[in-house]
Amino acid sequence: MTKFSALLDRSDLSPYLSEEHFEFRESANRFLEKHATPEYLRECDENKMFPKRLVEQMAEQGWFSITLPEAYGGIGGYLDMVSLLEVIGYHSPSLGRFWNINVNMVGGALALLAPPEMKERLLPSLAEGKTAFAFALSENGSGSDAASLRTAAVADGDDFIVNGTKMWISGAVQADYILTACRTEKGEGKHDGISLLLIPRDAAGLTVNPIDLLGGHMIRTCELNLVDVRVPKAMLVGDLHRGWSRLLGVLSKERVALSAICIGAAQAAVDLAASYAQERKQFGRPIASFQAISHKLVEMQTLVDASRLLMLRAARRLHEGLPCNRQSAQAKYFASDAYMRIATEGVQIMGANGYSMEYPMQRHFREAKMFQIFGGTNEIQRNVIGRDILSEQ
Repeated sequence: MTKFSALLDRSDLSPYLSEEHFEFRESANRFLEKHATPEYLRECDENKMFPKRLVEQMAEQGWFSITLPEAYGGIGGYLDMVSLLEVIGYHSPSLGRFWNINVNMVGGALALLAPPEMKERLLPSLAEGKTAFAFALSENGSGSDAASLRTAAVADGDDFIVNGTKMWISGAVQADYILTACRTEKGEGKHDGISLLLIPRDAAGLTVNPIDLLGGHMIRTCELNLVDVRVPKAMLVGDLHRGWSRLLGVLSKERVALSAICIGAAQAAVDLAASYAQERKQFGRPIASFQAISHKLVEMQTLVDASRLLMLRAARRLHEGLPCNRQSAQAKYFASDAYMRIATEGVQIMGANGYSMEYPMQRHFREAKMFQIFGGTNEIQRNVIGRDILSEQ
């Protein structure tokens, strides 16, 4: 971490976070400084290599148990989640995405919707980091309009037979199970007749093909092809035909998590740019002394601070069990837009070095764009907020 970091010394956050949260952030940062070194993260990114040992070490820290029910080995709540994810995002937004997919998305859905036997079998294993998951919702023809999905699951005795293609599925290569949204009947509306099936990664007829993307190389994003995949009805998660309505709460949690990851990553980009600007000299003095550069840094840090407060407001509502559809959408779109702008300005401050693969700023530039698209595009987030505003009129 650079000496300019504004990540940990955050007394201004005391209205939202307790002393225990601050200590947790410090502890998580010490662990990641030791095990998630810039050199190792660069190696994983350049070689599209999953950081298996690092993920195992994260699990040994108990991080994969956060927000899960205590009955299944879980600890902590949503303020613990965002405290952790901001620090993880500071070091590697890809690691944050992997945690979010496993614990927040699939773990949260299982805790809320799965039958008792499934919870007892899988949630303790997730908490220990011994079982990995992926979440398959998007398709080529139903990205932003996810409820228009066509992957079909047809009942056949005690099984469903699943056919279709899923796109942009993160972490599917490492997953033991993939929570898959399928159409199980034709309802009156496109949101009707959707069910959630937990499909084993090694199921016959299921193939996983990694997709080459601009960023996110450590946690590969994949295409899933399902051809006559037979899934026992016992793997149904939640009520038959009512999967979409139950997903909405999970999607709100995802937005809060993604915004926390973006904030940590954006803070890292600000710190990198500030450190470089202090060291880089032109015309006999550090470039940070030029108003054009210092004003950029001011705007970048202000965007991070504003994003953080929006995220904590949404996280607090999650913590208190209050609806946060609007607040989570605001936090997600603002934080990811801020990260993209900060990464762009960071490259500009560092000039050719910022564009060089030798420096991590280029990775921020590539990663930031992903967050404006994944988890619901920022245009969709604005639609969510707009509908909520208009419903109040």
